[in-house]
Amino acid sequence: MELRDASDAERYARSRPVLECAQCGERLYIPEWSEYLDGGRVRHLWRCERCGYAFETTVYFAAA
Repeated sequence: MELRDASDAERYARSRPVLECAQCGERLYIPEWSEYLDGGRVRHLWRCERCGYAFETTVYFAAA
C-alpha cells in the first residue's frame, strides 16, 4: 500500500470539478441526485454531509 501526502490529495482535488459548500466550505464531489431536463439541461441536487446545507445547480449543454 502506498501512502500519499497532502500535496497529492490537493493535486487530485484540483484536477476534478469540485464545488464547495456555501455554508461551511466542505468540498462536494458528487451530487445527491441528478435529473435530465428538456433542452439539454441537467439539474443536480447537492447536499453537504458536514453541515446539511443543500442547493441545486443546472448544467446547460450546447446543441450538437
